[in-house]
Amino acid sequence: MLTEVHGILDQEKEFILEIPLPRGLNYKFVNYKHSSLFSKLSKCYDYFEKTVQRSLCSDIYNANDLVKRVVKGTSDLWIAYDKNKKIKGCFIIGFAYYPQCTGILAEAMGTDSSDFDFKNIVPKIEEYYKDLGYEFWEMTGRKGWEKVMAPLGYEFKTITLRKRL
Repeated sequence: MLTEVHGILDQEKEFILEIPLPRGLNYKFVNYKHSSLFSKLSKCYDYFEKTVQRSLCSDIYNANDLVKRVVKGTSDLWIAYDKNKKIKGCFIIGFAYYPQCTGILAEAMGTDSSDFDFKNIVPKIEEYYKDLGYEFWEMTGRKGWEKVMAPLGYEFKTITLRKRL
């Protein structure tokens, strides 16, 4: 069930959306205008650093770059909390604007919890962004992500090759 927070001015809402799963973690979309944003970003920073290192992309962006995107409001910060309100994972969703369609990009996903429930949370997040008019979700990652995401309908599309100029 998606739970939107109503009746509060936008900048006062700590979270724009909460997605509690029946068993497991509670996933929350953080309001980038809320005063607690910097505190939340600092608590997620280690997740971002690990994600960048594992992605083998630290030569073109780093955790600070991801933080700046969230602060500017050009990417969305989601946090997974356990029942004790302890952070168990963080992810950043960015946006892809192409002439034929617009979608979302998983820019960073990090967790240290086996309770991070991809098979149940991904469809809920897809539903949220689809309702906003986005038409696809794209992510890059190591080969293991294909195994995680294939049961959710994701298919292998490309291999990314890069050369520094």
